[in-house]
Amino acid sequence: MLLTTIERIRLLDSGFDAVSDARLEMCIEDASLEVSSLEINEAHYERLTRYLAAHLAILSTELKQAVIREKVDVIERQYSDPNKNIGLMASKYGQEYQRLLDDLAELEKEPKKHLNLMVL
Repeated sequence: MLLTTIERIRLLDSGFDAVSDARLEMCIEDASLEVSSLEINEAHYERLTRYLAAHLAILSTELKQAVIREKVDVIERQYSDPNKNIGLMASKYGQEYQRLLDDLAELEKEPKKHLNLMVL
């Protein structure tokens, strides 16, 4: 079962227009397998799959120098070293995937807040 679509990945960035449908489909399949094995609410599957598939597509096509950090004030751009294996940090989509996972893990840790009322 695929958890996102080629069209949704192409909406992330016009750069994905240059990636073939077959390659994106393969990345979606891989990401779908990975995300569906996570123990999280299924409501988050599509978004996680979209960002992980985009990350995999970037890695498979253009990891010559992926931007790993950008700064707005006093413009700065840091590129990854293509000879280093930096995993999810190699692309902004991998970074977003990791951020989402971290946020979901944090939500799971927090105790559920309940409102307790007592009527006398």
